[in-house]
Amino acid sequence: MREERETRREEERRQREAELGTSWTSVVLGWLAALGASLILSGIVAGVVGGILGALGIGGGATSGGISGLVGILLTLLIAFYIGGYVAGRMASRSGFKHGILVPLLALVVTLVLAIIGGAVGYSFIGQLSGVTLPAPAGQAAQSVPQQGLGTILTGAGILALLFPFIGGALGGAKGARTGKQRP
Repeated sequence: MREERETRREEERRQREAELGTSWTSVVLGWLAALGASLILSGIVAGVVGGILGALGIGGGATSGGISGLVGILLTLLIAFYIGGYVAGRMASRSGFKHGILVPLLALVVTLVLAIIGGAVGYSFIGQLSGVTLPAPAGQAAQSVPQQGLGTILTGAGILALLFPFIGGALGGAKGARTGKQRP
């Protein structure tokens, strides 16, 4: 008897969720929470990661700054979008995974739209900078950077930087929707 009631409640909950749909207010506010969290966390995480890598003795060469920067940005993205997904899932109080995954998707769409607008508007501005040259030390430094594995590293880092917000958003949204629910 109790099992039938639980099954019936679960079916009613799923039907209510299907009728209500997506809470875009929750998604937008989750995105804003993720933006705010990333601003606050970026300096904190960069300092902590740099300190840990320095204490481990990894902070010696030019690549260590890149490694600590990559680790720092990935942790910042993961934590910030976890917070944003949590906010979206908690506010929607249903379909937490869906609302959490929509937070980084909204961030990606807004970023792409802004990049397209910036490309359209900034194209003429970049054309005006064609005669600008870098100072000698900066130009020499840019030429001395090894280019062989850089493309592979940047591609891997780009894929990770694209995946981590979605992982954080999904986990945060699922956790946010579960939090505060009373079990019978």
